[in-house]
Amino acid sequence: MSGLPWSDSTVRAALGLAAAPAPQGTVYSGVSTDSRTVEPGDLYVALAGARFDGHDFLADALARGARGAVVSRPAAVGGAAPRYVVSDTLVALGALAAWRRAELKVPVVAITGSAGKTTTKDLTRGALAGTLRVHATKGNLNNRI
Repeated sequence: MSGLPWSDSTVRAALGLAAAPAPQGTVYSGVSTDSRTVEPGDLYVALAGARFDGHDFLADALARGARGAVVSRPAAVGGAAPRYVVSDTLVALGALAAWRRAELKVPVVAITGSAGKTTTKDLTRGALAGTLRVHATKGNLNNRI
């Protein structure tokens, strides 16, 4: 997912990691949690779930152009791409999101509930898009990763 760029120092600050040398000019064009949709220049976050472990797909993410990765355990995948080692990659993803949200000075519409969220989100996006710049998720992200 492309978006505002992330520098190495910004990623480290958002994750509470100490400064460390990174390859010259390390900048990420976006953040992705899915090795199948990584775009060149993205930072890949290796999430672990009940049925999968993103660490198993790190090589795929790097092959698709990920410039770096957030991991919770060392991977047997080589290469020069920076690795940001954290204790929990899901918490790290939340920290990256919180950091970015704090940087943006724009209104947010949040929709919650037990049914109808995706439809309501799509209707809200459509209503606001006529007069405002609107960003909304594609489909739904109802699963807890």
